[in-house]
Amino acid sequence: MSTSAALHAVRKFRIKQLNDLIPNNRRFGYLPIPAGADPDAIHLRNPFLPVKNPRTGRWLPAPYSRRQQAELIKSAKAAGVLHLLPPGPKLPPSKLQVAVKEAAEKAAKAKRPQPEVWEAKVGWLGDVKENKVAAMSRLYAQRKRMFKGHKWERVKTRRLNYKTILLRDMDARIQRFKAHRKSKRPNPLSIPRQKRVKLPF
Repeated sequence: MSTSAALHAVRKFRIKQLNDLIPNNRRFGYLPIPAGADPDAIHLRNPFLPVKNPRTGRWLPAPYSRRQQAELIKSAKAAGVLHLLPPGPKLPPSKLQVAVKEAAEKAAKAKRPQPEVWEAKVGWLGDVKENKVAAMSRLYAQRKRMFKGHKWERVKTRRLNYKTILLRDMDARIQRFKAHRKSKRPNPLSIPRQKRVKLPF
């Protein structure tokens, strides 16, 4: 995707969110602005998070799926406007804060004209829970159980324990087997037993 196409995708997203402010207020009611929020910013509902309808009490899924969020983030990174997107599952607040600082530094160095309407300062309402997971355990994060693996991997420990027990008593088992074979071996000097044949009458 080219830079112009990526910037167009982010611009389209922002314009849509600004245009949906009044219809969303009619549908879900006016948003409660938290204390300490920026009074100069436009407060919008975060489209990357699920929405709870205050009238019915039901939760609605996020307007943008995880795949759509990932595509928007990719476009914003290509266009250098990652700071204009809201935080979400695919964009943690920590990464967004870094992008905002970098954008502020670039804006201070470069003399840009007044930002356009779609670049207005927006305060996204909604709590994003960020899971801080170590890099090595990221593969198994938020999993109730690990991957099951191959069958030979699952039974490897049990097979090794069983093999250890067999090898530990192997000498006694060999002696017992040889003694049993010797006791069952027929004696050539003994008188053979005559089998009784049952008559048919």
